[in-house]
Amino acid sequence: MANHPRGRSGRVEQAADPDDVQAVGYGPRDVPQAPERYAGLVVHKETSGRGERWNDQLMQPEPSAVYVVDERYLYVTDKAGRVTHAEGWLGWLPSAENDERRNLQAQREAGEPYRQREDDGGHLFATSLDGPGEAINLTAQSRTQNQAVKGSDNWRRMEESWQALRAAGIQVHASIDVRYADASSRRPSARAVIDRHEGSRSPRRIFKETKPRPTRGHE
Repeated sequence: MANHPRGRSGRVEQAADPDDVQAVGYGPRDVPQAPERYAGLVVHKETSGRGERWNDQLMQPEPSAVYVVDERYLYVTDKAGRVTHAEGWLGWLPSAENDERRNLQAQREAGEPYRQREDDGGHLFATSLDGPGEAINLTAQSRTQNQAVKGSDNWRRMEESWQALRAAGIQVHASIDVRYADASSRRPSARAVIDRHEGSRSPRRIFKETKPRPTRGHE
């Protein structure tokens, strides 16, 4: 596949490494395919929203289902309708286009009623990586993971490394498993991530959440 210049900046979108494509099972221009362990789940194909026009199907995803969003990102929900797996080839958006991808209300409500006072609404795939603004792409996330912390190899630091690779036109595939402490909580206890780019697979990185304080009604 030839390299393709994109935009006035001269940024060049590189071809994905063939070994990465083979390992993942689909390329950056292909529709994501769910891993075999999710065979049998209903597959929904949806388009995410922009600005104030959000996709209601992605605001309240159905339980035990696979969602393919924008033919870029794939999400899997459990019996409680919580996202437990997400993956895809990372997109790229110039900073000027990020704002219309943000759903501030959904970010404020992510994880309720289990959300903690010190939490943000954190994206599984950042808006700069063309991640959806809807709830399917959001979880409650501690600020120690979601925001820059000097000297920390936290979630934000990982996002920044992805952004740098994509800004350089390098194709990156990321796979995220979201873990919860019990069958009812909507606040993750950890996120496990593996990414692939330039023919290399990262080690599994686990980003643990802060221990939750009791919430009203769950004390």
